[in-house]
Amino acid sequence: MVILYITRHGQTEWNLEKRMQGWLDSPLTIEGKEAAVALGERLAQVPFKACFASPSGRTVETAQLICKNRSLPLLLADELKEIHAGDWQGLTADAIEKQFPRAYHAYYHDTENYQSQGGENFHQVLERALCVIKTMQDTYAEDDAILLVTHAVVKKLIICHFKNLPVQRVWDPPFIHGTSLTKIHLKKNGEATLELIGDTQHLKNTQ
Repeated sequence: MVILYITRHGQTEWNLEKRMQGWLDSPLTIEGKEAAVALGERLAQVPFKACFASPSGRTVETAQLICKNRSLPLLLADELKEIHAGDWQGLTADAIEKQFPRAYHAYYHDTENYQSQGGENFHQVLERALCVIKTMQDTYAEDDAILLVTHAVVKKLIICHFKNLPVQRVWDPPFIHGTSLTKIHLKKNGEATLELIGDTQHLKNTQ
């Protein structure tokens, strides 16, 4: 089986401001960088075959910090980009809730039917994420370890899918902190075993 080690980028400046990033970007904070380094140390003995990352600056830098002591191919995949939040991108959560109250409510409470103003819905994001995971299954041998550096919504949707839950359950706990680790053993026939979900053990010494 392919073994997926999935993480979210480190904390960013816009995370602190509670500002929607989507396909836009903001720099990692010092805490975000330290967390990525800590995750790299935690995973130092894992023999990764490759690292796949969203091409957003925050994910690329996170991946580079995790893998800084490795000679490992960094493969950028648009399929791992965060949900395109359309007109919300760059706005704070408070501003979004005020300007788009019905859609904002749907985003968190009716995700099955949420429709973006100029962006993507959750089903579209899951579909593209599963496409790149299928490529990994077809490309790598059984028991190959692959690192995925992506975003909160993408990671939540992948977890939801492999737990056989509907998109409506995407916001179920746990919260996906920056650089939290999820580990999924994925067989070529599609069977999946989730070993870790949103684990943050490596962050204890960075706070």
